Amino acid sequence: MSLLGTLENGLFALSQVLRLPVIVLLWVCVLSAFFLAGGCVAEYLTRRRERRGFDLDRWLDQGPVLSADAGRLEQLPATLLSLVGAVTGRLGDPGFRHGGLERVLLEHEATVERRLNGSRLLVRVGPSLGLLGTLIPMGAALASLTAGDLEAMASQMVVAFTTTVIGLATGTAAFAVLVARRGWVAETVLELRFLAERMNAELDAVEE
Repeated sequence: MSLLGTLENGLFALSQVLRLPVIVLLWVCVLSAFFLAGGCVAEYLTRRRERRGFDLDRWLDQGPVLSADAGRLEQLPATLLSLVGAVTGRLGDPGFRHGGLERVLLEHEATVERRLNGSRLLVRVGPSLGLLGTLIPMGAALASLTAGDLEAMASQMVVAFTTTVIGLATGTAAFAVLVARRGWVAETVLELRFLAERMNAELDAVEE
């Protein structure tokens, strides 16, 4: 056997070795898609409960942020309440007025935007694994066709097309979740920045 034939056979064998990990990872993608969809529904219900009748501008018109009482703070959604709590808890730090507020804001923004990581990953990984799951069995199907085993070839083609469907379905589901959560994240980040600016103005007024 020539060197080229040996290398080609080695690549074919390597691709077949990858078949099991690809199938396992596709199952992981399926479970992840269900998990992301469930998390998205839960987040929607939580946001609807927290923001029923809530308007940040109207809330700010009720008085200062840093001196708000407990009853007024309870009206804030959890993310905004966490920002106010983090700021008020660090007001006594000597270096807080030198970039401390900005750091707290960036930390909260990063936490909010981290919710999109799972969806972004699955949008790319799902279809890629589906393509791998398609091409690997097709190689085995062509080998079966060469040997005249049509039953084995048909079985391999079924696996190939099934993995394509699963990969695209998980990617599509993840993209739908990503679109929904991206809007929520953008709204939350905007509110966080607005609230931080108001607290910064109150701190400047106290210093003056």
